[in-house]
Amino acid sequence: MVTRNGIASVEGLAAGTAFLLRKNKGTGQAVVSLDEAFEAERERLEALSQDGESEAAGIFAAHLEILEDPMLRESIEAHLGDGLSLIEAVEAASKELAAMFEEIEDEYLRARADDVRDICRSLSERLSGSAGDSWQGLPEDAVIVAEELFPSDTTEMDFGKIRAFVMQRGSVTSHVSIIARSKGIPALLGVEIDGIETGDRLLVDGDARILTIRPEEATEEAFREKMNHRDAGDTAEVLLKPDGTPVTVFGNAGSLGDIDAAIAAGADGIGLFRTEFVFMDTDHLPTEEEQFAIYRQAVLRCGGKPLIIRTMDIGGDKILPYWNLPREENPFLGMRGVRLCLTHPDAFRIQVRSILRAGALGPVLMMIPMVAKVEELDQVHAMVLSCSEELSREGIPFREDLPVGIMVETPAAVLMAPELARKAAFFSIGTNDLTQYTMAADRGNPGVAHLYNPMDPAVERALEMTVAAAREAGIPVGVCGEMASTFEGRQRLVSLGVDSVSLSSPKQIKKLKQK
Repeated sequence: MVTRNGIASVEGLAAGTAFLLRKNKGTGQAVVSLDEAFEAERERLEALSQDGESEAAGIFAAHLEILEDPMLRESIEAHLGDGLSLIEAVEAASKELAAMFEEIEDEYLRARADDVRDICRSLSERLSGSAGDSWQGLPEDAVIVAEELFPSDTTEMDFGKIRAFVMQRGSVTSHVSIIARSKGIPALLGVEIDGIETGDRLLVDGDARILTIRPEEATEEAFREKMNHRDAGDTAEVLLKPDGTPVTVFGNAGSLGDIDAAIAAGADGIGLFRTEFVFMDTDHLPTEEEQFAIYRQAVLRCGGKPLIIRTMDIGGDKILPYWNLPREENPFLGMRGVRLCLTHPDAFRIQVRSILRAGALGPVLMMIPMVAKVEELDQVHAMVLSCSEELSREGIPFREDLPVGIMVETPAAVLMAPELARKAAFFSIGTNDLTQYTMAADRGNPGVAHLYNPMDPAVERALEMTVAAAREAGIPVGVCGEMASTFEGRQRLVSLGVDSVSLSSPKQIKKLKQK
């Protein structure tokens, strides 16, 4: 019996039989032209993106956009010009474009590297005549084990037989994780899979992020009892604060489509609207009107429910080709979030004005990331006041009492929480970064996976301090990190007295709102 740790998970417990997914290599010689491969892939993605019953339809629609982006074709042709073969050129383009996204620290945006690799892999298979992956012999209680899974791998899966996913690479925000979460299938990521063979018995603990390989009979029996107990508790899950009042259930969103999905699932509003896509999906710094148009749509799609807009978390490793930002040795601790905004006040002013204007249309709140000092919040308040005075002079409608809150994701913010709480309208705890910085453990490094644990006593103490400071100041405190995506994590957060949780999974939102 062997146990191994993962670095991220889709919540849940599962016991089953290992099924190793191995990739076919193909012939290595092109059997169709690049034009034919692109056209065939376009037809496949169009069909998948139009499947109204598929949770992954939106993912494949995004894949289609990447396929049709001239940048992909131009990269392939540039490598062809360097003398590479057709398949080699596709592989080189895949590495080149995926690397651009892999340098981004934000997991949500970094997951696009998987999309690029998935598309290029499909193109390579078409070019080489590869037969693709075989699902023959899939057991009735399969635990899929793979170095990496892509959305295209899921199109031929029999989900009725799949109990869990175990992957060596991946992230909690990857599209395969999103698909798994939407179907309620536990997933354990960042796990060393060497030594696992098809047919091995596996126990997947997505809550504790532990994989047990070839368990002893008594161990599996105890695990199944734990599964039964957890299922009973999960079914009866009710999010009530210690005083008996309901906990608000928000949704996390990184696009307008994510807002639609969260609201349709019954979310009480959007607790985290990431605005990075506004800056990443363009070749220039978005103007005030361009940003306002997006925020306006976001407000309207919330239908009168609160919308918390996080200001741009760009900088450091999030390189914008049109913005000459310096490269940094350690972008995790560099010029990002509020630090970048305050050192580029002209760009920040544009976003603040846009958010203020959107606030005239509905209940909008503004949230500042990566705060470490009270002075940073003071400067943000000064910017909001200046922009408000400008809009007033110009006769442009805006929200005069825009609530400005902060993300608590640095140990400095925790230690200064009492002072920050007196000046912030609300706290939103980002448990992903708070865990990473508190434990000094890179959340993407399997070697320190045992340290990256939001349930660690040190992180728990940081949470307690933050909630206590918010209570003392009389401001609401919520959680928008992945800790809220697990049953165990939610129960702990609720026991601490948080006012809200913000989830990425529409299925989880729907489940909690049906209680």
